[in-house]
Amino acid sequence: MAGQQVIVKAGAYDIEILDEDYNHIIKHRRLYGEEKESMNWIPYLELMSKRPTALKYTGLYNQLPQILKEFLDKSDYEGKKRILRMFKKMTEATGFDTAIEAFEEGIKLGVNDLDSIWATYCRLTSGTLPEPEVTLPDTVPELKKYSPDIKIYDQLIVPGGLQL
Repeated sequence: MAGQQVIVKAGAYDIEILDEDYNHIIKHRRLYGEEKESMNWIPYLELMSKRPTALKYTGLYNQLPQILKEFLDKSDYEGKKRILRMFKKMTEATGFDTAIEAFEEGIKLGVNDLDSIWATYCRLTSGTLPEPEVTLPDTVPELKKYSPDIKIYDQLIVPGGLQL
């Protein structure tokens, strides 16, 4: 839309950019305060996954935690491509912060392959697994309830403490 007039529709929670005919272009979450910046990195992640060496020169790289930067730096060219494609997939599904959290946790656990990081991501985003009810076969005997009688220990405690 460079060089064209756009219309800004500001709401309480978001900002929407419209073209001259009031057609929707993009919507951003509204940021309050001075000198705040909003950037949707998802379209750029696809491009960066094709040219991963350009990542260091983007604003996204500066937003990444140090542990993830080091993980990327240790990866070869093809590895960086795969990492960025997975990062894009995670970000599209659950957001930037969740994707970062999955990478951070996986790396802190000593993971160095993408399958394990994906497993960490799935564990973080899937919630708790359903617990099936355990049914025992009829051959297992039913145990009687056992309640220990600890009153005998009460007799060992002398009121007022031990007298010497």
